[in-house]
Amino acid sequence: MKYFFSLVAACAVSMLLYLAVFGLVVSRPLVIDQIRDFMAQKLAYADAARHPKIFVVAGSNARFSHSCAVLEAELHRSCINMGIAGDVSLDWTFDEVQPRLAAGDLVYMPIEYGTYSRSRVQMMTGMDAAYRFRHDKASLAKRGPEGVVRAAFMFSLPTLLQSVGEMGLNAVGIHRRFGLDTLDRQGDETGHDGEKAAPYLGVIRNAQDELPNAALLDNPDGAQAAIAQFLDFCRDRGVTAVGGLPTVFDDKQVPDSAITELKNLFARHGALFVVMSNRSQYPRADFYDTSYHLRQTAQQRHSRMLSDTLRPLLPR
Repeated sequence: MKYFFSLVAACAVSMLLYLAVFGLVVSRPLVIDQIRDFMAQKLAYADAARHPKIFVVAGSNARFSHSCAVLEAELHRSCINMGIAGDVSLDWTFDEVQPRLAAGDLVYMPIEYGTYSRSRVQMMTGMDAAYRFRHDKASLAKRGPEGVVRAAFMFSLPTLLQSVGEMGLNAVGIHRRFGLDTLDRQGDETGHDGEKAAPYLGVIRNAQDELPNAALLDNPDGAQAAIAQFLDFCRDRGVTAVGGLPTVFDDKQVPDSAITELKNLFARHGALFVVMSNRSQYPRADFYDTSYHLRQTAQQRHSRMLSDTLRPLLPR
């Protein structure tokens, strides 16, 4: 029996040590913690802007392929680009946006195709969960006990090694190619064109299409549930929610059946869904480093076209 209690004590100490290390000591300043800085800058602009406002909400497709600076100039309303990264769960973004919405605002949602089928577990263990467990534990309460536990136990030995490495690089002043200095005040990514795009020509040439497939609307209790709740929130408060297609290669046309599924999803919750004439598809030469990231010149061209699509939908 003595050995049993010794084993239990050792396990308890190990667990406490694990929680202390990943919850209080180490961090990943170059990758994970960057989302805090991005979110803070975007929310600061949103808080300073007057209603009515436009929010663009999605993953990195919003940040790279959409220009709120262009939409703001074309539509004469403050526009906040809430895109950060594809692995940041949308429910966190929704939680931050909701208190800042008012009747007469418009939310445009060019959500990436793969996000719609994301499961509850994937939603609870995204990049934001790692950041929140380290720096903003109280915010995880909205996900309930399961969300807290999943966030707490998503780390491993490779995570520890990555954290130590990133903390060291950050200490000597080495940073990523993207940061606050590459965002404009509206939250759009900028400068991702020309010489900066040259190293990724081969990546774009060999990248696979990001087109919707038969699993588009699988896992309705995951990301789709979060999207539905957000659409209901907008409907009930007089906010115009508008779904749209993310920007992808034009190798093959986005199928009509997928567009119909997405339109029906948004319509069930009182939201609109728009499809541009080109289905938000562009030649590979217009893309930067992935099939969801337009170069800045194409980003701006796409956003000017989008402004014509959104203009009739703006509440008067």
